[in-house]
Amino acid sequence: MAETSETVSQLGERGTLARILPLLPTATSVIVPPGDDSAVSMVDGARVVTTCDVMIEGPDFRLDWSTPHDLGVKAMASNLADVAAMGAVPTGVIVAVACPPSTEVSQLEGLARGISDGLAQMAPGCGVLGGDLSVAPVLTISVTVIGELSDRSPVLRSGARPGDLVAVAGQLGMSERGLRLLLGAGNDPAAIRALRETSPEVKHHLAPIAPIFQGIVAAKAGATAMMDISDGLVLDATRMAEASTVTINLSAELADDEPALMGGEDHGLLACFPPESTLPEGFRAVGRVEEATPNAPVLVGGEAPPVSRGGWDPYRDSSSVKTRVSP
Repeated sequence: MAETSETVSQLGERGTLARILPLLPTATSVIVPPGDDSAVSMVDGARVVTTCDVMIEGPDFRLDWSTPHDLGVKAMASNLADVAAMGAVPTGVIVAVACPPSTEVSQLEGLARGISDGLAQMAPGCGVLGGDLSVAPVLTISVTVIGELSDRSPVLRSGARPGDLVAVAGQLGMSERGLRLLLGAGNDPAAIRALRETSPEVKHHLAPIAPIFQGIVAAKAGATAMMDISDGLVLDATRMAEASTVTINLSAELADDEPALMGGEDHGLLACFPPESTLPEGFRAVGRVEEATPNAPVLVGGEAPPVSRGGWDPYRDSSSVKTRVSP
């Protein structure tokens, strides 16, 4: 059979993964394979959670916006949240960094301090297990996080049931608001510096502090489904609804808040709880789970979402974030 000619830009992230994942072998120790926020494997009788992510200068961050310290914090938030979404406790991280030969060592020291501070704030007791240092045309940061579930079962995105409460922990749309402010500043260093110093939204976009411990809290409170809100509420709720074969009906109060619906990189948690539940501290209700409606995995106030598309797709959206304009 002749190979198809689609590009990753045409298929997008989800379509590309749908083509790749069936070609990959699955380890015999795997309990939860690729497709959820993290994988879960049995190792010497213990359930081990693992996830990884990469951040690349250009499509993922700008060095005229972010300090190395910011990048260290953000790299921890984006990865720790995936482990938290399984109801697991992060226990260790592996960090690989590639950078141009001209990179000042002080920049990597700043990155290391950001990693240290991010772990201390979001996952006390979790440390760096090792990693790698290499060369690349632009700064690239890859992080793998390992977590443990103790005697708990993993909370999957596929467990939502009709009648469940839908709730979130953390921010909705704050990172998107910060991004819009930075884009509005153009390439004006003084304007960017002022935003960094005064805007909570910009600070959250550049160095988010994710509600990692709330993942364990949600699991202990009986969450039926959970995932990290990394790519926007509508897009991530769509993933959960499709995995669970349900429709998620978000509150009509969100209809007029486009950043809350489609903005990514908040790294909060989206969770479902049985209808009789009292939501655990740190979570707030944003909707209900309903029986599946054909071609409508997500509704807002019973209607189609008031956004043409939701969330972040790196193959579709990375052109909106350009690399730094000056050394």
